[in-house]
Amino acid sequence: MLDTIKNIVFDTHYPLPTMEKSDASHIVSWQEKTQADQSPLPTDQGKINDNQPQEQKHSTPTPHKTSRLENLVSKLFFIDTSHDKETKKPQANASKEQESIENSKSPFNPSSPLKDQVQKLLSVPDEEYNDKILTSQLRKYIQDTSNHYNSIVSNAKNHIAPSYRELSASHYNLSGMLAKTYYTSSYPSYMDALRTRDILDFHSKRDLSFFLYPEDDSSIKSQLKQKATQIRAEINDAVSKGITLDTELQVQYQDVETIRQKLATHEERYFETGMYITIYQEEKEKLREESKKLEQKMSWLSIRTKPATFRMDEWFTTTLPLCLDDLGITRSTISSSLAGSFPFISQDLISETGILYGLNLHTWGLIVFDRFNSSLPNMNSVVLATSGAGKSFAVKLEILRYLLTGIDVIVIDPENEYKNLIDKVGWTYVNIATSSQQYINPFDIAPQIHDIEYQEGDLLRTQIMNILGLMHILLGGLDATQEALMDKALQNTYALKGINFKQKVYNTQNPPLMEDLLQVMEGMAWGEDLAIKLNKYVGGTFWKIFNNYTNINVNDRLTIFSIRDLEEALKTPAMYNVLNFIWTQVRTTMKPRLVVCDEARILLQNDISANFLYWLIKRARKYWLGITTITQDVEDLIRSKYGKPIVSNSSMQLLLKQSTSSIKSLDQIVWLSETEKQRLVASGIGEWLMFVGWQHLAIKVLASAQEKEFIQTGLKTK
Repeated sequence: MLDTIKNIVFDTHYPLPTMEKSDASHIVSWQEKTQADQSPLPTDQGKINDNQPQEQKHSTPTPHKTSRLENLVSKLFFIDTSHDKETKKPQANASKEQESIENSKSPFNPSSPLKDQVQKLLSVPDEEYNDKILTSQLRKYIQDTSNHYNSIVSNAKNHIAPSYRELSASHYNLSGMLAKTYYTSSYPSYMDALRTRDILDFHSKRDLSFFLYPEDDSSIKSQLKQKATQIRAEINDAVSKGITLDTELQVQYQDVETIRQKLATHEERYFETGMYITIYQEEKEKLREESKKLEQKMSWLSIRTKPATFRMDEWFTTTLPLCLDDLGITRSTISSSLAGSFPFISQDLISETGILYGLNLHTWGLIVFDRFNSSLPNMNSVVLATSGAGKSFAVKLEILRYLLTGIDVIVIDPENEYKNLIDKVGWTYVNIATSSQQYINPFDIAPQIHDIEYQEGDLLRTQIMNILGLMHILLGGLDATQEALMDKALQNTYALKGINFKQKVYNTQNPPLMEDLLQVMEGMAWGEDLAIKLNKYVGGTFWKIFNNYTNINVNDRLTIFSIRDLEEALKTPAMYNVLNFIWTQVRTTMKPRLVVCDEARILLQNDISANFLYWLIKRARKYWLGITTITQDVEDLIRSKYGKPIVSNSSMQLLLKQSTSSIKSLDQIVWLSETEKQRLVASGIGEWLMFVGWQHLAIKVLASAQEKEFIQTGLKTK
């Protein structure tokens, strides 16, 4: 009897019903729900009688901290384990004399309630327990409780189990749901996380079981040695006969030798693995279609699978969450492939320093990352999103948080979306426009960098090449003759100011202007045509933009260059000129900076400006510079030959909502799984995919009320 009570009490899977002490009828609430005909549990009197109310005397309870055992006993036997005393109405029993005899032999107080007797019984040591110490009333109470427990357990199994199961050679039927199981017969030579992710991305009702068996390395070493000897003999035989070697045989030999070497140096461990997949459908035709899709998916991943023909019953239990491998069909693998293919984890991205990017939608953990203090090859990022997806909000939130960490930020703003940040936090706002009084002179020569050894004319040569790029954009392109003529004109223009290739240090206080170049061009043979084109930037409509001395600086914590008020034809050369100016300042004073280039499509429209942006992105890391490239049209990156290299040289890719038509184009420059494609199409505002190195994370942007007030620019409706 004592073992019966303990087994019931310590079975944590027992679905304990609840009971109000004032109403014993609640004891059968669970049974009424399942419509099972069960006897109710006994009360302290051994029987429940709904027609006879129980009288109780209440006393003030004494505070008492109950243990887990006491709580379980209280719920199971419907007794109160607190230390209060209750007065119980004496029972009317016909066999008082028999009870008095039993009570005289029992160590329990016969006048105490059954609840106290059960509690005392549980405290009796096993070696002192004997069934003879139980009274008939207590024995009956325990037996009724045991019957109730067994009935609940049996009913629970009936509810969980399918109503019927029908087996066939190729599939089985579970309560009308058809199922088919596959096992893995062979793997490719290497399994990585992308393959496993694609398996999990297979959209179908399915169960997947993955069994791992660590094995002794010594046994596999001898087998691999025999296998290597066998393959080598086949290769030598083919060579001696002049037969062309089978490529698959050569790869197999290389794999075996590589594994042998790594096992010998303990770089790898040897495991046996089994992977089984069960797919479910309601109709045979749909099950056949899903089976074909699964087979094609696994074949594309170089994983061979076979259906469990004639053994569907064993495969059914194998893919249940019971950890039972009834067949044990396994294949060999090593620890590196096993680690890369482990499908049941989703790693958070957390750095000791950095900013909060958002909430991981897979693990609900925080994504904290520092672009300027990581093991990534560079600090650059690319942001791709459709209009209205929340990219400006996300980027402005990143800017605001990096400002708090001491990082300087420079923004090229074609649509005046970032001006509200200046209004809130201050610092420098530069408006590049025909009506503006703020200018950048493209002829400024960069000062020397202290840790670089210069030769004569290095700085001037670099500046002339940058201006040639600007002239290509301003004048609609230059052929080889025109480019040579422009190069000579630029040298003569600087010479008028006493600047030539024989100098190492230059007077940067008196650089030439665009009007000086125009005068030189007008005096050169064959320079008239170029002078006519150049005149509109000196004496024509656009003369103020490129023909004035520089009167701005980027030494503040936040600097925003706005080109919204420029004509469309001037935006590309203006962005080029601003980037060149920023690059000069970055190289002069080296410190961590973030440059945000919004609407990068403007630069990508021209090969010269696109090449300049790509060149900056490649060199940015050497100068503690992180460049964020933003565009809302993926086709801009596809059309430009520099689009994919720009993405490849950005260690972070932030992808927000995409249209269905742009997903195919996006897949050409950023590899996406099927799940990621669907997530991008269906994602809401502020949800994005963050690719950092090999990690792919789904993120929800988190911003405080104060941050939203600082960065929101959308129209507010009442």
